[in-house]
Amino acid sequence: MRQALHYLVAAFAIFFLWALASFVLEQVKGWPVIPYPWSVAAAGIEYLPQWGSAFASSARRFFLSLILAFATGLPLGLLVGASERLHRWFSPLIYLLYPIPPIALLFFLYMAFGVGEGVKVVTVSLTLFFQVLVAAIGAARNISPSYILAVRTAGANALQLHRHVILPAVLPEVFTAARVSVGLGITMLYIAETKLGLLGGPGSGLGVFIETYAMRTDLSLSGVVGLAFLGLLFYTFLEILERWLCRWKYVGKG
Repeated sequence: MRQALHYLVAAFAIFFLWALASFVLEQVKGWPVIPYPWSVAAAGIEYLPQWGSAFASSARRFFLSLILAFATGLPLGLLVGASERLHRWFSPLIYLLYPIPPIALLFFLYMAFGVGEGVKVVTVSLTLFFQVLVAAIGAARNISPSYILAVRTAGANALQLHRHVILPAVLPEVFTAARVSVGLGITMLYIAETKLGLLGGPGSGLGVFIETYAMRTDLSLSGVVGLAFLGLLFYTFLEILERWLCRWKYVGKG
């Protein structure tokens, strides 16, 4: 309840600052450079079916990308981080590929996955994948050797070691990295949706919605607000998921 109140206060603060910026720019420039928030809200409500369809499409793509990133990046990061031999061989390759933005490889991704839904999901997944992978490797390598030795001494096999020591130690850092990368993932989602042109119409994604109505600043800005809500939605989702899967981290913290 307290967290919801904080979000509400933040929303009112943003609303006020937005309205103030719109008013100041209108006085300086002589015309409304940035539409007022109530104008943006009215435009979004007017086109609510298209806006809702675009939001749902982008949310579905991001959710699939997040699942793919965790399903591939987390186990690979655990393996590479927990094994000195694998880390020695694979870490140079991983850290070489990590800085490359997937959007720079968009032409090759087109060739591999076509220009449909698949390439959009893959582009965002690659962005999130390396965030999860690098965080998992770093967390796995920072586990105290005494923990591993204690579990090994008790007769645990490799699977039990990963299940009871490595995975619980790695998850909090992975979730932190994933939350931080939500903004980058949303940016990449917008680029992927707009780079493919306006196929599918404005209801096929928030990026397409924004580009389609670029000449209607109030309506286009409602799409930008949709991206902000999308980022908040997934940030909150990851935080709730972390509190559920990493309950020991929040013991005594409320």
